[in-house]
Amino acid sequence: MKLKSIVGVAIINLMLFSCGNEKDDSKVIEEVKEVVAFNYNVDQFADIKILKYQIPGWDKLTLKEQKLVYYLTQAGLSGRDIMWDQNYRYNLKIRKALEQVYTSYSGDKNAKDWASFESYLKRVWFSNGIHHHYSTDKLTPEFSADYLKELLAATNTTLDADAFDAIFNDADTKKVNQAKGVDNVALSAVNFYGPNVTNDDVESSIKLSNLQMLISLYLLG
Repeated sequence: MKLKSIVGVAIINLMLFSCGNEKDDSKVIEEVKEVVAFNYNVDQFADIKILKYQIPGWDKLTLKEQKLVYYLTQAGLSGRDIMWDQNYRYNLKIRKALEQVYTSYSGDKNAKDWASFESYLKRVWFSNGIHHHYSTDKLTPEFSADYLKELLAATNTTLDADAFDAIFNDADTKKVNQAKGVDNVALSAVNFYGPNVTNDDVESSIKLSNLQMLISLYLLG
């Protein structure tokens, strides 16, 4: 009798455990379905694929914490133009003009040239300028200068000649030129220095700054 009781209790526990597992398994399956259903792909163009990610636990953050994330994002956007300008002196002018065209153009958007223009603009957005985000080579548009002139005219958009030419010419072909045996500063498009500044200019400026600092320390001492 005692043995039967023990066996009975074991069977009941096993049944309860199995039921519990079924519930857990069901929950896992639902969670997996939810993950699989999420579409990570946003867009794809040229050699770039844009993905988005879920943020687990976002709903569990307090309103204050969510506001902090929002304001940090806004701060990043506010600083974005600084980076664009540092990357290349014509970047902001070009971006604003291309965006004006993109939002205002009412012509044929099924044309091959328009698709090329749209792809180029997306690459510029992604790279924070007209130089590739990884290779630092200048992006090559697959539409002509004449087509861009048509778009600018059709949308009443202005872009000064120097900025326009920078899109298509062979100047400033590297955002950062790290080759050996060349003037890296003069051949880099980054806007930390003026277009005519050289390696020697920078080194001389650093030496002068160091000398001024030593003199200041000597006078203070």
